Amino acid sequence: MRRARATLIALLCLPLIGCFDEPVRDHLHLVFTSHGAIVVTALQQVAEPDRAEDNVELEDRMDDARADLEHDLDPWSQRFQTLDPLAEHTSLERVRGEVRRSIHSVVLPSFDEVARLLEADGLTGSLFANGPTAELQLFPTGGSRATSRQRDDVERRLLEWSEQLAIYFEAVIDLYEYLDQSPTRAVPCLAQIFDEHGDNGPAGVLDSREEDLLALVKDAMEAVSDALVVSQGKAYSLNELTRLVYDPFPARLTISVEGTVLSLEEFTPGPDHLERPPVDAWQALMSLEGRWVAPDLVTAAVAPVPEELQPDPDPSIFAALPRRYFSPPAAAEVRSALLSELVPEDVHVVRWRWSDSSSPVESEGDIDWLQVMVDAEASVPE
Repeated sequence: MRRARATLIALLCLPLIGCFDEPVRDHLHLVFTSHGAIVVTALQQVAEPDRAEDNVELEDRMDDARADLEHDLDPWSQRFQTLDPLAEHTSLERVRGEVRRSIHSVVLPSFDEVARLLEADGLTGSLFANGPTAELQLFPTGGSRATSRQRDDVERRLLEWSEQLAIYFEAVIDLYEYLDQSPTRAVPCLAQIFDEHGDNGPAGVLDSREEDLLALVKDAMEAVSDALVVSQGKAYSLNELTRLVYDPFPARLTISVEGTVLSLEEFTPGPDHLERPPVDAWQALMSLEGRWVAPDLVTAAVAPVPEELQPDPDPSIFAALPRRYFSPPAAAEVRSALLSELVPEDVHVVRWRWSDSSSPVESEGDIDWLQVMVDAEASVPE
């Protein structure tokens, strides 16, 4: 019995296993300058070849992505060729001869050409200037990159994921009920959940009931987080596939403005940028926080980003948050809730005041567009 319990404790100390950043990443960043021009930067990245391991399907996908970047056959290169920019920059970065990243930036004189880029991939928009203020509106136009086979795959995998989520919610509810009865155990238990094994003193020792509760939660969290992992024999993670199927603009889209943001609708603010939230499985799960449990454990511990950007929740702070939970849902109820969240917003709006308190200048004058472009590239968020 002691040996079995020691093994269980060792398992509890293991972090969630998986490579959660996407193997092929696609990011479009827009900078609205006070000169009136817009700098568009397309950043595309492919993970190192070892990422595929022995997954032939993923390896083929990554090889195709590298070849497209090498020969300017990727969608952004094709679309940029139709533009007449004020300035342009392209670069291709390699590691040991393998293409790893492509950067393509253009300075466009008006939003009309930006709208053409967006419309090619499921968005449209309008830019309204009114003296010292401006307003950007983005609308989905429909469409999808997904094939019919990918749509069928998403339907099946979402059903399986809903079943895993139902198990996860029940495990977390059981844990939260216990922690409400024993509030002093919240920090040591959450420290095990988040793999923060500092010196918790005598209170950090788990009893048999806690070991059982935490083992169920950890197992369920790992199963749920598999939505971010490209499984053997698959080319895409479930999260990537749901974005292809449900998001009319599956690339990451961020925006910076040279001015003061006055109001937002549906954009997520970042340190120096705004982000259009993706329409995918993980974002849908995050939107469900509070429906059955709050705070949510798995989305607090894992994100679809590189390892160095993974969340690092503090058990003490997390333990102090108010806990809410309700009756555990059935898998069908979870699936219905996810599908209701996998719908793009009708409109995204940002309104701002220009930094110089005046409307953008009409003349290009002696503006160094290359420097404007360099500065814009430097502002692309990680």
